[in-house]
Amino acid sequence: MLEANRHPNIEILSYAEVVEVDGYIGNFRAKVKKNSRFVSETKCTGCGACTEVCPIFIPNYFDEGLSARKCIDIAFAQAVPAIYDINRDTCVECFACVDSCEEEAIDFSIQDEYINLEVGTIIVATGWDLYEGPEYGYGTYDNVINQIQLERILAPNGPTYGHLKRPSDGKRPTKILFINCVGSRDVKKNAWCSVICCNLSLKNSKLIKSEYPDSDIVCTYIDMRCAGKDYEEYYRRSREAGIVFLKGLVGDIKEDPLTKNLTVQFEPVGTDTVVTMETHMVVLSPASLPSKGTVEIARVINMEKSPDGFLKEYHARLDPISTKTMGIYIAGSAQGQKEIDKAVSQARGAASAASIPMGRGEHTMELIRAIPIDERCAKCYKCIEICPYNAISVNETGHLEVDIIKCRGCGSCTAICPSKAIELTYFRDDQYMVLIDELLPMEN
Repeated sequence: MLEANRHPNIEILSYAEVVEVDGYIGNFRAKVKKNSRFVSETKCTGCGACTEVCPIFIPNYFDEGLSARKCIDIAFAQAVPAIYDINRDTCVECFACVDSCEEEAIDFSIQDEYINLEVGTIIVATGWDLYEGPEYGYGTYDNVINQIQLERILAPNGPTYGHLKRPSDGKRPTKILFINCVGSRDVKKNAWCSVICCNLSLKNSKLIKSEYPDSDIVCTYIDMRCAGKDYEEYYRRSREAGIVFLKGLVGDIKEDPLTKNLTVQFEPVGTDTVVTMETHMVVLSPASLPSKGTVEIARVINMEKSPDGFLKEYHARLDPISTKTMGIYIAGSAQGQKEIDKAVSQARGAASAASIPMGRGEHTMELIRAIPIDERCAKCYKCIEICPYNAISVNETGHLEVDIIKCRGCGSCTAICPSKAIELTYFRDDQYMVLIDELLPMEN
């Protein structure tokens, strides 16, 4: 991020969101809302004096709520730019931060700023969120956490400086249960596989076992899906390290109110028995969902979504980078669940695809477009309903109008029109009839 921030051709607008997008490839107009930090970006030096005097502590969202931060603080240690911001929802306006700032960078009167940008192409990479259902006591029992919270616990810059401690009492858990496929592969919730969960369980359980060899780790699963380069070998090494993998479903989890230990009921596949085990901490591998930013940007840009809620690509196999709107590309988990290596590959592809028309300075398209014939139109508007590109509309006179930029000449409107009131350029019925007559001349 620091290298990108220093690049002369890259401008980072952090703490901002896109609220409007209009136009077409080469001529997009975007309106960006830059949220107020109540700290001047030109004056703040990142000294941290304001944080030291702030009396209010709030949950640290970067540490998934496992630690606390001040009401005025930097987003995280390596944030770019290194500018502090104030959480006004919890601020008591004691103005201790204002008094401590020698640069006079803190100003509670700063308002949100709107920036208008003109861009040629757009790449959407809004990431993913985690499913946070009530299964297995998540959000109720202190020692039931998800994989991202465990990631922060095991991180050297995390709330426990990389040492495994359970949230309830700060003690090291020696019995740990991993539960995969929480909220995923379930037609009542999320029918898809989240792809990354199995390998994430392998990695984190192996990290714990490496630092604490005496740990008793059990991982339950529906199916272990460790596809990918060297992943199956990693699975084998995890088993050799002493991590136990059990196929089956976890039923119920109860917490001991005194010890905060958890009693788990588990039914292994192929048996008619229910196993009861006690564990010190449970780690859930929840389903990955489209992020809130993905849902919002789909509304702003009017992008199509697939049934699972992720952004719809032009073709799932042949072109997973482009969208049905020329000039807009998608990358990473905005398009669907994927591992880091695949997200990086798709990001490189999206950057390359977006740079081609920008480098040329022009974009050439073949104008095979739909042409409405007003005198034939019965005003059923089936063409509008079926158009996958939202290219057909009704103008103020009540006639059909086709946006030649959005229209891709797919012919869906022509096929469904019962009145033959819309045709494709270069593919009209009379052209076909002439061609057929030439190919199959009638003998006298």
